[in-house]
Amino acid sequence: MSALQSGTRPAARLAIGVAASVCFSLLLSGCEQRTTDSKAAPQEKSAPHDAFPNDTALFLAGLKGPPDGPYRELEQTEAWKSYAARFDQTWQKALRDQFAPVDAFQKRVLAGIHTGSPYLFYPFSGPDVLYQVHFFPDATRMVYVGLEPVGNLKRPERYKIPTLGRELSAWSQALNSIFRRSFFVTSEMDQDFRGQVSDGNAQIILLLLARSGDTIDELEFGHLEPDGQFSVDDAALKKHKVVKIEFHHGAETTERTLYYFSTDLSDSDKTHTAGFVQDPSFEHFLEKQGTADTLVKSASFLLHWKMCDGIRGYILTHSNLILQDDTGIPYRFLKGGDWKVDLFGEYSHPDRPFTNEWQTDLAKAFGEPGRAKELGFQLGYGALRRPSSLMLAVHVPNTQAAAEAPK
Repeated sequence: MSALQSGTRPAARLAIGVAASVCFSLLLSGCEQRTTDSKAAPQEKSAPHDAFPNDTALFLAGLKGPPDGPYRELEQTEAWKSYAARFDQTWQKALRDQFAPVDAFQKRVLAGIHTGSPYLFYPFSGPDVLYQVHFFPDATRMVYVGLEPVGNLKRPERYKIPTLGRELSAWSQALNSIFRRSFFVTSEMDQDFRGQVSDGNAQIILLLLARSGDTIDELEFGHLEPDGQFSVDDAALKKHKVVKIEFHHGAETTERTLYYFSTDLSDSDKTHTAGFVQDPSFEHFLEKQGTADTLVKSASFLLHWKMCDGIRGYILTHSNLILQDDTGIPYRFLKGGDWKVDLFGEYSHPDRPFTNEWQTDLAKAFGEPGRAKELGFQLGYGALRRPSSLMLAVHVPNTQAAAEAPK
């Protein structure tokens, strides 16, 4: 969970904003699921523009890099070997227990949907690569947004062997919530990814890509020009607003691009940051991407609130489909409109401090005999404590939506 994002459809020109607290379009019938072998380092299709980002990804992921790589001395330490072994165990358990059911859901529900878009929009994502990869394994262009900073890549000479074990243990702890609870906890990210473990989300995104079987071909830190064009930062700049990561999966030749934006785009200026209302460059950037498939999970119920009218309007007017849990767009905005809504799992009462976000109309829909379909796994704020649910809203012409709506 994380962040605030926004944008507008030219025809609607909605004002968009958000305030907050980590593969799509490819849902082609019969598409092959991505493999995530924890032991096998990604295969290179060609020499990367700069190998250091990929070397960093492998090192942090507990995967051995090239023999002549910059981390070779650190990889020979008992601290790193122990970290790598523990990570292997954690990863294999996660693939088996946590993500195999997600993969089954993807094949059963999502793989047959044809939206025609290569673009995934993941607001409130933080660095959550994993659920995006497993829900939408074939996405080629992804836009993530979070409040956490982008950060930089730590050079190997800055690691000290006497303290390496403690630092790597901190990485394990920082990853604990995504494996244990299915989302990154905002308060923990504030501590872990604002200096204690890393100075931002770029490194953890690289780590999770490497573990997912991807090779990093190029990484660029940058910013947006007023017209929404991505521009590479000056090398001396230490605080970046955007990171652009180009990568490929396994032996594939398809180039994928992931943007992570660190920004607050709320409808108000209380944070005194250059958000969407003050700086429309992000809106222009999103417009260049086209119509998205959208993923929302563990989003602090921000889309329920008036302060997020803008981003909610953006998603509704810029999405082919929306896959979300109950923290996403309230059900009342989807029922009876241009959306065919399928329900999965079992809807349950939100926990504190979100108890007021209970949706009586959504509860009624889930209670209709035969309406909710099997989900097969738990995720979100109630994971491991109460039932989980998902909504899949597919945009269709209004007449078709009305015809297909449950009576």
